[in-house]
Amino acid sequence: MISWIQHHLIRHGRWLFLFLLAIIIVAFVFTIGATPGCTTDSSGYEENLFYGIDLNSPRESEVIAEKVLLSAILNGQEIRSDEQFQNQLTSRIALLHLAEEIGVPSPSQETLSNYITTKATFRGDDGEFSADSYTKFVDSIESNPLTSQGLVIVVLEEDYRINQIGSVLSGPGYTLPSEAIAQTQRNATELNLAIAELKYADFIPEIALEETALREYYDANTLRYEIPERIKASYVFFDLEGYVGKVPKPSEAELQEHFISKQDVFVADYESTKSKPTEPDVGAEAEMPKEPDSVTFSDVREAVTQSYLIEQETRMANEAAQSFAYTLYRDEIKRDSAAFKALLKKENLSLTKIEPYTIAGASQRALPSEFLESAFKLGGNRYYSDAYAVNGGYAVLLYEGRIAPEIPEYEAVQSELTNDYKTDEKRRLFNEKGQSLQAELKAKIVQGIDFTEAAEALGLGTASFETFSVQEAPRELNRSALQLAHGMQSGEVSPMLTSDGTGIFVYLANKTVPEIASENEELKQAEDFLARYAAYTSGSSFANELVFLGLPEEVAEELSE
Repeated sequence: MISWIQHHLIRHGRWLFLFLLAIIIVAFVFTIGATPGCTTDSSGYEENLFYGIDLNSPRESEVIAEKVLLSAILNGQEIRSDEQFQNQLTSRIALLHLAEEIGVPSPSQETLSNYITTKATFRGDDGEFSADSYTKFVDSIESNPLTSQGLVIVVLEEDYRINQIGSVLSGPGYTLPSEAIAQTQRNATELNLAIAELKYADFIPEIALEETALREYYDANTLRYEIPERIKASYVFFDLEGYVGKVPKPSEAELQEHFISKQDVFVADYESTKSKPTEPDVGAEAEMPKEPDSVTFSDVREAVTQSYLIEQETRMANEAAQSFAYTLYRDEIKRDSAAFKALLKKENLSLTKIEPYTIAGASQRALPSEFLESAFKLGGNRYYSDAYAVNGGYAVLLYEGRIAPEIPEYEAVQSELTNDYKTDEKRRLFNEKGQSLQAELKAKIVQGIDFTEAAEALGLGTASFETFSVQEAPRELNRSALQLAHGMQSGEVSPMLTSDGTGIFVYLANKTVPEIASENEELKQAEDFLARYAAYTSGSSFANELVFLGLPEEVAEELSE
């Protein structure tokens, strides 16, 4: 077995999941803002070293990202968010740095071969390592010419070293015996309770709208109505219609090439417009089905020509927009200068004003949010954006300035403020109602009145839950109410808790906490779980500290504040 794996380790070494990498790297926070381009006035490139890895280098960041993704796949893990991806990436760099510092060796060929057999990715239907699964997995991605040579071996070796470091950092997972007993008791505790509910939506108090109260509310909450910084900008538009008729007549070869590049689309569109075949006569003699006629270039020539012309018009508009931005950069043309106005006149362009907008408001405009958000990166000599696709063409945004944050006068926000005041007052009165209802429920129980009867007399909805163990709590019981019941004693009525728009009172009729014997099987399971959890948190805490120590000094200081 070992020699078989060694043979494949030598033969195979090109691994890459580019479709995953493309999705995640785009969102990766550490990857570098805008790459210097031909229209920037300075590169402004700075290294962002993290334990010797330049996270501002596309090449270096892509390599480590490949390793993180491949490691996750080999270990059967699922990366669900950018944050999780970033944590795994920085932890990997930090732990490998530590492995180098203390001299953790790479695994021998035999050790690595044995390590491969532990990977979930290579398990067969029986749950055991499968040589066939390994071969299929390797062969399915080995043919990609863009994969890094020997990447899988590097990742497996690094994972092995990280595991060695992790086992030391995690430790044995120390826990107190009382912790396991408390958890076991908690799960086995039996509760008998009832709840009463007051729907927030059904609570309609009378709220007086006095001018004095509204102005006091405004004075106390002025920052709530602050208008954030806004951008002043305009844009020049390169309309696709302006290039209609300017595209040279395409040759037959160009149309054929365009047809081949989008053949699936043309065929699908053509077939969707054909009338459906009539149903055959049931009584007629059955015939063998005929092969459908293949769609040829001649069938869709008109559609191909139209598509080609639109594509070329789009390209010309894009190039014109890029050329405009490049001219501003190359000739160092100032905003509103004579040269600027001359360029607009030469290109037959006009400025279209954009209503001032905030960063949050950019997504609520008709223009693309990416286009509008680009203005927040502009200023000084770089007052123009790159070319962006907009509805019907391309556009270049021209930055004009910023409007500082401001707090509007009371009269300007009176309508919004009144609604906010009513909302806050209702919430305050709802909580007050909860306090008074709790007091009334307690008083009625002291009088010997059943909780459910007392709650219903107060107009509350009720539900009762017969004795159950916490581990097998009814699904319909609100989890926040269950959590609250844990800390209560028999006969108590809880304060009102608000969950999902409902005020809930918990009445604990009875609570039974069992004694836990040392040989209890669930106690042993709890001890094992808590030990593993303690080891995990210990290792994670150390890894997080290691990551923090590797951050640039100014970033670390900012996070420490």
